[in-house]
Amino acid sequence: MNNDGGGNRPPGNLNATEIAAGTVEWSWEWLPQAAQYEVTVDGNWAGLTDSTTFISSNLWIGEHSLSVKAVSANGIYSSSSETLKFIVTGQAGASGNAQPAPPPPAPVAQRSNEPDTGLIDPSSWQMPDINREGYDLIFSDEFNGNDINTARWATNFRWDGEFNGERFEYRVINEEDQFYVSPKSADQEHLVVAAPVYNPFEFNGERLAIRAIRNPQKTNSNRATHGSLREIMSQQTFLSGALSTHDTFSHKYGYFEARIKIPSHVGTFPAFWLFHKNRKYEGTRRTEIDIMENLGHAPWYIYNSMHFFTDVSATFGGNANSLSPEPNGQVFTGTDYSLNYHTYAVEWEPGHVTWFIDGIKTNEIWHPAGDYEELYIMLNLAVGGAWTNFPTNAGGLGRAQQDRFPNQNDLNNFFNPALEIDYVRAYRRR
Repeated sequence: MNNDGGGNRPPGNLNATEIAAGTVEWSWEWLPQAAQYEVTVDGNWAGLTDSTTFISSNLWIGEHSLSVKAVSANGIYSSSSETLKFIVTGQAGASGNAQPAPPPPAPVAQRSNEPDTGLIDPSSWQMPDINREGYDLIFSDEFNGNDINTARWATNFRWDGEFNGERFEYRVINEEDQFYVSPKSADQEHLVVAAPVYNPFEFNGERLAIRAIRNPQKTNSNRATHGSLREIMSQQTFLSGALSTHDTFSHKYGYFEARIKIPSHVGTFPAFWLFHKNRKYEGTRRTEIDIMENLGHAPWYIYNSMHFFTDVSATFGGNANSLSPEPNGQVFTGTDYSLNYHTYAVEWEPGHVTWFIDGIKTNEIWHPAGDYEELYIMLNLAVGGAWTNFPTNAGGLGRAQQDRFPNQNDLNNFFNPALEIDYVRAYRRR
């Protein structure tokens, strides 16, 4: 689009009237240079019109917004008008006499000295595929900046509502072989000891990569499952990273998606998933919805599943339950998913979870188990673990225990794989 260079001013005198329940007629002043007007409602492109009015229907009760650009006959766009905010009441006759709000900031790549502090990345509104029918965007990150946005993400790995938390205790789950380096950690020791060694998060202005490397700080082959930072870091074979919205965003139901390129590398275990926020004593069923899991030696297979526990208490972890569409939640289409980016998504509704790859339904589960609690977003690149070594009929390498990953050949052929993330978005049903 071309901008006007100052000669094509934006429309003013924005007004709104609720002409029927949930139906709003927006209006603005006529401009002699305008052949058309581009209309944006609630931050989403709504259409072009040669009139100075525009009708929006089926609006929910609550606040809505309008901004308009003038378009000249030769296709030159004005800057955006001020944004009019208007409360839909569900009753005809309400008129918009609210003062226009300042226009939203122009979407720019995030800079470290000018952070974007919202849950929605402003540049998302410029993306052609941002709208979902029947849904409103409530969280997004396009990863077009140069650093982790701490208003949206934490870089420490949570497990069962706990993590290197108040005690800063570090955990190893699923017999995995990585230590997650957290450059945004609240643990000062972590910032001094671990963060200077390696930063697993790489930006190139268009995507975020979480890259794993061999751990230069490994000094022993212990297998402790929890302990101090120095104890756990010194025993893990690899360094990697994890992103979490545990402290910033959680939601119950909705549509969650990420555009991802998985690595094709023996031993990698990338995941995009939803997880419970509460600790056991705070009330939880330890709910988990796995949107995308993969074992890197077999990039043709994606796994979908849901996990929950019953009878959870402060002193008992509960009885485990797993729900996986047959066979074993495995998706096979013949595609090598490591060759390109693909969109992995889940639509979570009461009693119903549906999985999608590139907009095509791959699996679904009808069960009320997922209805108990809000979940937050996780993305991580694990390396190794019990599943990597499990039998081939469950997706694993099928290795004997004494030959578990990583053996010396695995180490010699480890080439710093990465999970690449183009964007993450979450929507709620209107």
